[in-house]
Amino acid sequence: MNIEPPAALVGAYAALPTLRADQEHFYEGLADRKIADGLEIPYRDGLGEDVPWLAAQLRGRFTRSVLTLIPGTMARVGAWDAFGLASADPDGRQAALGFLREARAAVEELNQLTGEQSVSVLHIHTAPSTTAVAEMFARSLDEITASGPAAGTWSTRLVLEHCDAYAPTVPGEKRFLALEDEIPLAREGGIGIAVNWGRSAIEAQDPGRPLAQITRLASEGLLEGIMFSGAGPDANEYGGPWADAHLPLTEDEPASLMDADEVRRCLRAAEGALSYAGAKIQVPGAATVDERLAMVGRVMRLLPGRGVAPAGATARP
Repeated sequence: MNIEPPAALVGAYAALPTLRADQEHFYEGLADRKIADGLEIPYRDGLGEDVPWLAAQLRGRFTRSVLTLIPGTMARVGAWDAFGLASADPDGRQAALGFLREARAAVEELNQLTGEQSVSVLHIHTAPSTTAVAEMFARSLDEITASGPAAGTWSTRLVLEHCDAYAPTVPGEKRFLALEDEIPLAREGGIGIAVNWGRSAIEAQDPGRPLAQITRLASEGLLEGIMFSGAGPDANEYGGPWADAHLPLTEDEPASLMDADEVRRCLRAAEGALSYAGAKIQVPGAATVDERLAMVGRVMRLLPGRGVAPAGATARP
């Protein structure tokens, strides 16, 4: 059980401006206003076109970051429905293992570039959609722990991020394994589980589902992190009904069912059990850097021990 406040993470890529200069100001604002200790960084086919630039944004600012494999995983599942760490198809499962090793090696290189342990956690998932098999994921975990440049030399650890589970009567988006199947897999594999608020709500089209899952995982000693990303039953500027569209708080997007009270309830249920918590939200396309920082900050200020500094505050020389 953790006695320190959880690391504060921001899935910055969901709210990132288009222009590089604005992106730099956004990252600077996240650090200087003390909004984030780390980032949730997406992994698709690499870490982007300019990894040294990314390293420069991280260095001295964000030393408790997470890499999520979900963007690359879903792109590959879309192209090949047998892809995934829980795939019954041997080629699909081996391809997913190769993808994970590639991502893990990229993180090692990134950490070397920054000269810090900038990223320490990788989010993995029980893909493929609708056909995932728990036994195959367990086999993948066994192979992962026995592999690497040399077994046991990775500086990063794995966390299973729960996504909406497959249910024949609910459209869903990711449609991976149910939490009931993932819990014994995580326990046997010696890894924790992270919850994304929106994906858990989408799973049953029920805003009460995230709190129930967080409460259960905390009670079983498996809860590692929570990312607050909204969802709701109505179409909005970010996506359709019950889409995994990373909606902001209700006060910024009325279609979102994730309000401040719900965030607080989830954090109380997880008290003492979290390594990290944070926000991954979209913002209006025309929003300024300051408006983006303010919207993200409205979620982050709800985290325990998190005081968001005003604009103009400085966190590093």
